[in-house]
Amino acid sequence: MTATPKEKVRVGLIGCGGISNAHLPHLSTSDDVELAAFCDVVVERAEKHAAKYGGQVFDDASKMLNSTELDAAYILIPTYAHGAPERACVKAGVPFLVEKPLGINPEDLRALSTEVQESGLITAAGFMNRYRKSVNRSKELLAADPAILLDGAWIGGPPLVKEGDYFSTQPIGLWWPFKEKSGGQFVEQVIHTVDLARYLVGDVTEVFAYAANGFNQKLPNLIKGYNLDDAMVVSMRFANGAVGNIMSCCAAPQGGGVFLNVWGSHHTHKFSDWAHHVQIHRSGEKGHEDIAGDIDDIFPTEDRAFINAVKSGDRSSIKCNHADGVKSTLLALAANESLETGKPVTVKY
Repeated sequence: MTATPKEKVRVGLIGCGGISNAHLPHLSTSDDVELAAFCDVVVERAEKHAAKYGGQVFDDASKMLNSTELDAAYILIPTYAHGAPERACVKAGVPFLVEKPLGINPEDLRALSTEVQESGLITAAGFMNRYRKSVNRSKELLAADPAILLDGAWIGGPPLVKEGDYFSTQPIGLWWPFKEKSGGQFVEQVIHTVDLARYLVGDVTEVFAYAANGFNQKLPNLIKGYNLDDAMVVSMRFANGAVGNIMSCCAAPQGGGVFLNVWGSHHTHKFSDWAHHVQIHRSGEKGHEDIAGDIDDIFPTEDRAFINAVKSGDRSSIKCNHADGVKSTLLALAANESLETGKPVTVKY
């Protein structure tokens, strides 16, 4: 049955860059969603989406929230731009879904988290891996057989100035390669694995990080101004006594990818690829349990949980709210602090 206008959730997008295209296919085809407004500091991006999906165009989030009747907002912006849009949503009383990472300044991020929690707004953070069947099957088993050791990595190539390179052709290339804007690969990209570590094992109490630098600088076509760490190794101590290690690399274009292994007393969980396919091995048993990772439907699943919560007021289907997403961001930022100080860092949530 087609939804009537009164049943529609009026949504406004704050940020119309590449990640918006992960959410728009589902939102634009949902009978209970109306794309009412688009906002971007580069107004042409907002105009492009409005031409395709309808809705008003803005270049300022506060103006959009104050002049448009919205039921929900999506905050899809670079790492360094967080803070003002979330506070504008709080002031307007508009629930929001915010993409990761949730900020770059730890002190302000803690203050923002308190403000959002005190507002009582329905919120979601864009850690879509928490919605995967493979991940939640392992989480169920880990509740009874806790993790002892975790090992993960996100390995990719450098941002290059060349035809077809993602960073040369997308808006992300204007800020991702610069640590003061993105926070670095570990904060902006590998945070997905960082969040899964928290989701599957629990909070991390202490981190220690090493970095490798200078390798990408030898490349003749490296994006000008690039100043990220080429690779990082981050060791972690979890509150439950487990230990872990997560690696990042943006200097290895061949044979990289995503993996995460978690070992308990009786189970081993081996996740692979962006989709997080999992093999679960049990002690004393031959073979393993295979669960394919969700691919095409993972963003729609995340979006649906948020939209349903806005409609019903029931937040139980949201697997990561703003406060929880802030914790994962603060954990990733603590790794940067360890690099700067050369010492172990206590994670302050």
